[in-house]
Amino acid sequence: MLESSDRSGCEGCGGAQVPGLAQWHRRCPSCGLETAAFTAHIDERDGPDIDEDQRELALRPIREANFDTLLAWLKAQIGAGAGMGAQRPRLLDVGCAHGWFLEKAAADFEVFGIEPDPEVARRTMARGLPVRRGYFPDALAADERFDVIVFNDVLEHIPDVTSALRRCRERLRPNGVVVVNAPDRRGALYRIAGTMARLGMPGPFDRLWQKGLPSPHLYYFDTASLAAVAGRAGLRVTASRRLPTLLASGLYERIMCSGDVSKAKAMALTVGILPLVPALRALPSDITVWLLAEQATR
Repeated sequence: MLESSDRSGCEGCGGAQVPGLAQWHRRCPSCGLETAAFTAHIDERDGPDIDEDQRELALRPIREANFDTLLAWLKAQIGAGAGMGAQRPRLLDVGCAHGWFLEKAAADFEVFGIEPDPEVARRTMARGLPVRRGYFPDALAADERFDVIVFNDVLEHIPDVTSALRRCRERLRPNGVVVVNAPDRRGALYRIAGTMARLGMPGPFDRLWQKGLPSPHLYYFDTASLAAVAGRAGLRVTASRRLPTLLASGLYERIMCSGDVSKAKAMALTVGILPLVPALRALPSDITVWLLAEQATR
């Protein structure tokens, strides 16, 4: 079991947090970091009964499309291994889930993944991917180091994010980078959900934070707040870019996979959301990928 840390002070800038839009929600007026006083139960699978087959079907289209974009951007940023030696850069995917990112990255990197969810890890290892079950960094050997450490929709679920990023810095090879692919509080859907919560309709806001699920969101970042958190860990934000939030493909399955929505309601939501998907491309995306590097050369 993972419990969220005491966040009476902001983990980013150290300032005082103020109450947010729910009893469990707090925000920092200085750096913008938003946090939730939730507890994660990754091993216990509390809450709604999640269908892993449905979840995989739901997430695969958007994740694979975004992974293609992310990898092309990452290779351009690091010069396809420039400054990292003659061998292919070694990449760690923290919380690698079904291994889709590992499969795509294997063409350009020596890949390795760790995954805490026992059922997801079992499925991924059964496909022959280089995955170890456990938590970061405990699942790693003392001498394991990487050129790239990736968090795809993972960092926002980890209690004590500053400590996690500090451990990343300890595990980087010289000139190594950390990739954070996470929800962005500046996104259009998040802002709409926040407005609805203020009007007494908290459902969408709760859903975006994944309230009640085994591994809820504990943080919502933007560039300023992530830079503040990273700075405390000896890292700095060097680049960022937005990624699409939704695709029409897999939308119904994505609504259904949490296990707490009826088929009729999921179909109604799908019909209502589908016409909005093209329009969302013109609005600020709810997903950003940030590149972090060490503040000073060793």
